[in-house]
Amino acid sequence: MTVGRPGLAEAIFWTATLVMVLMLALAALFWTIDKRLINEVSVWAKPMKFAVSLAIHMATLALIVSLLGAGWRMGTLLAVVAAACALASLGEMIYIILQAARQQASHFNLATPFTRAMYTAMATGAVVITLSAAAVGIAAFADRDAAMAPALRLALLLGLVGGAVLTLVTAFTIGSRLSPHVGLHPAGGARMAVTGWSLVVGDLRVAHFLATHMIQAVPLVGLIAARSLPPAVAMATVWIAALGWTGLVLASYQQALAGRPLPRLF
Repeated sequence: MTVGRPGLAEAIFWTATLVMVLMLALAALFWTIDKRLINEVSVWAKPMKFAVSLAIHMATLALIVSLLGAGWRMGTLLAVVAAACALASLGEMIYIILQAARQQASHFNLATPFTRAMYTAMATGAVVITLSAAAVGIAAFADRDAAMAPALRLALLLGLVGGAVLTLVTAFTIGSRLSPHVGLHPAGGARMAVTGWSLVVGDLRVAHFLATHMIQAVPLVGLIAARSLPPAVAMATVWIAALGWTGLVLASYQQALAGRPLPRLF
C-alpha cells in the first residue's frame, strides 16, 4: 500500500491533530492546579475529553486521506472538508475551555442569550465535524486510484458513514433532552471512572461513545482482515464487524432510553 505526497487536506488534519494535543496538554496542566468542580467533576474534565476525542478524529481522517490517490488527496474538495472540520473543532474547544475557566457549563447551558446561541453553534459545529468523516469515507470508497484492498475500502465506507450517522442520532437525542441521563442521577451517585458515565440511571453517552468510535473500530478490523485473511473472508469479516458494532450501539441506546445504567446493559 503506497502513500503519495501529502496534500492540503492531510496537512490540515495533521495540524488540527497537533492543535488538539496542545489543548489537551493545556487543559491537563490547569487540571493539576485548579480544583474547581462542575456537576461533581473537575471543570477541566470536559476540555480534556473533547481534546482527546477530536485529536483521535483528526488523526484518523489524516491517515485515511494519506491512502487516497492523487486526485482526491491533492484535490480541493477534501481540503475544504478538512478546513471546515478543523475550524469547527477549534471553535468548539475554545468555547469549552473558556466556559471551564469561568466554571460554567458549555453544554446544556441555556441560561443567557449568549450561551443559548453558543449551544446552537456547537451543535452546528458537531454536525460539520461528524459529516467530515462521512465525506472522507465516501471519498475512500469512490477512489479507484487508491491502492487499498477491497475489504479496507468497504470498512472505510461502513465505519465512517455508519459511525457518522449513528453519532448524529445519539448526539441529537442527548441534545434534544438537554441531558445525557434518562432518569435523575442523584448527587454523589456512582459513576464510571474516567468517562463519568452514570451507573445509576440510563446514560446516552455510552451509545454516543460507541457510535463515534465506530469510525476507528471498523476500519481497523478492515485493515487487519485485509492483511491476514483471504479476500472473500475479509469482506465478510468487515460486514460482521460493522453490523455487530451497529447492533452494540443500538442496544446501548435503547437500554439508556429505558433508564437502565451500564451494568444492566444486557
